[in-house]
Amino acid sequence: MSQSSLLPLLSVGAANTWTSPELLCAARLPMRATAYPFPDVETARTLNREKSPWFQLLNGQWNFKMVDRPELLKEADVAVETDREDWDNVAVPGNWTLQGYGAPHYTNVQMPFADEPPSVPKENPTGVYVREVRIPRDWKGRRVVIHFGGAESVLFLYVNGKPVGFGKDCRLPSEFDITDFVKIGRANTVAAVVVKWSDATFIEDQDQWWMGGLHREVYLYSTAPVYIADVFAKGKLDEEYEDGLLDLTVRAGFPGTPEVGWKATVQLFDPKGKAVLKKAVEKEIPADRSGAIDRLLAKLSIPIRKPLQWSAEIPNLYTLVVTLISPSGEKVETTSTRVGFRSVEVRDRQLLVNGKCVLIHGVNRHDHHDTLGKALDRETMRLDALMMKQFNVNAVRCSHYPNDPYWLDLC
Repeated sequence: MSQSSLLPLLSVGAANTWTSPELLCAARLPMRATAYPFPDVETARTLNREKSPWFQLLNGQWNFKMVDRPELLKEADVAVETDREDWDNVAVPGNWTLQGYGAPHYTNVQMPFADEPPSVPKENPTGVYVREVRIPRDWKGRRVVIHFGGAESVLFLYVNGKPVGFGKDCRLPSEFDITDFVKIGRANTVAAVVVKWSDATFIEDQDQWWMGGLHREVYLYSTAPVYIADVFAKGKLDEEYEDGLLDLTVRAGFPGTPEVGWKATVQLFDPKGKAVLKKAVEKEIPADRSGAIDRLLAKLSIPIRKPLQWSAEIPNLYTLVVTLISPSGEKVETTSTRVGFRSVEVRDRQLLVNGKCVLIHGVNRHDHHDTLGKALDRETMRLDALMMKQFNVNAVRCSHYPNDPYWLDLC
């Protein structure tokens, strides 16, 4: 089959995208910490994304079709007007290998096939997931972003029949700005093509069950045109393990040339919900081109007197709330995350947490379930953490990849 007859995105020039290690992604947004947009501080303090009017979960049943290899895909498979009455339905998140398509395959250090990198078998299971999505009318004038938490092993995205982008990395999310592809207040066709084997398979080969498909959450979120792109917070303790320091970086995103005068305000609430700071701390977001390295990054270091410390035994967590303020003073967007104050160091051949010697009781853990495969639900993850605590486990090795963000939050 000629390259010109391949579905858009599946080839670049004469090369197949899924066997080109130099091609990691296209139109995928930069990686960021997991966070959600909220309309105000009070809603953000709940840390409950379901309470945000700018969040829409797309988990559930999707139309599904399987072909033996990517070359067999047709543009009709991702088109809006295609009749899919004879397609199957599968659960997302889920592994197609546990939903009647193929079978799981375990290997340790050996590859599941004999080819040399970056070549993969000609018979390369490829799934097409399709569903209709209605964008709320009150999202008009805002950015619309779609989030795929994990796809094994290459994801290609099409919206209303048009190619959007692609991403590799089985255990990292792929996010795409689909603002220009969707119709507000109307049904939109979202199609995700997942190719099982790729050049990335050779890098991800390590002691696991090979599955296939969309195995983590899929959702939409909406932001203002100027938005909070990322927040990174680290709570530290001083040398006496008494007072704390909150180091914080807030990155803003702009649709075009950054505008001077935007600010980020920071509020912190203790585990009981009491405000820690007498007033919100404010920091301007630099937009001047002369400071290219720190451009659009607001950096803050906030002293915190005698914070409640985080440890595995007493995991005190504070709620951090960040609000984006326009040059006119309007509160445009708010986000939140949790942060703990703690110190981890090695001194005199001992591991110290908050200055105290700690003996590690650790375990290895895969994102794996006997019937769900890699598509763990939140209750399963919660029970995993509960069982570990019951056995006095205080450390977990996320074998051998970034785990689901919800698992990290549980820990």
